[in-house]
Amino acid sequence: MKPPQGPPQTPFIPEGEPKILSFGEFSHRDTESGPPKYNNLFFYFFHADVANDWTREIYKKKKHYQRFVSEYPEMVELLNKKINSIRDQHRSEDLKPFDGDLYEAYKIMRSYGVSDKDLFS
Repeated sequence: MKPPQGPPQTPFIPEGEPKILSFGEFSHRDTESGPPKYNNLFFYFFHADVANDWTREIYKKKKHYQRFVSEYPEMVELLNKKINSIRDQHRSEDLKPFDGDLYEAYKIMRSYGVSDKDLFS
């Protein structure tokens, strides 16, 4: 399944919440090796097969992620494979090739009414 292109058609953005970030804003890094704006978003797709992984407790049980999994299982599977193929997931430069894929997931989860703060922390 091809991920959706462009921003969601009918995003729900809570009152007072900033607009959905552009790809440039989303993937911006202050320095070459600095963290991207999306910070910890990749943890939703980190070590998907490890049963005792702390990310499962923090990220994978969130309602918006569960909805995302049910609506886009192929995208989740692809992101799991890509993120877990990286030798060191915490290195910003190793995540750069997946900024576009993560941006698509971001736009979808933001359309559920989830704030950047909740997605990125």
